[in-house]
Amino acid sequence: METLATLKLLLEETKKIRDLLAERIPRHGQRSPAPQLATEPPEHVDITWVTEYLGISKGTFYNEVNGKLLKPIITVGRRPYYLKSDVMRLMTEREKKHLGFRKLNIEQKNRANK
Repeated sequence: METLATLKLLLEETKKIRDLLAERIPRHGQRSPAPQLATEPPEHVDITWVTEYLGISKGTFYNEVNGKLLKPIITVGRRPYYLKSDVMRLMTEREKKHLGFRKLNIEQKNRANK
């Protein structure tokens, strides 16, 4: 008799566990929507993200872009962070005028001197 009562309790517990799992795990063939926050870059981006987005090397970044076309907004430790909107603005300006970063620097200096 004791084994029947134990088996009954085990069966009830198993049903509860199954119901909880059914609520939390999607059925076969259904996928939960992927989190979109992982693909969206943050508001402040680091040098690695900037160089990948602009398609340039880190040397080109330090020689032609850093401090001239883009200025760091925040520095955490020794790592500078840039506004994503500034990087995107620079990319659209570069694509629109079909110029390299050196010529964009010269253009910006000429505008500042006028």
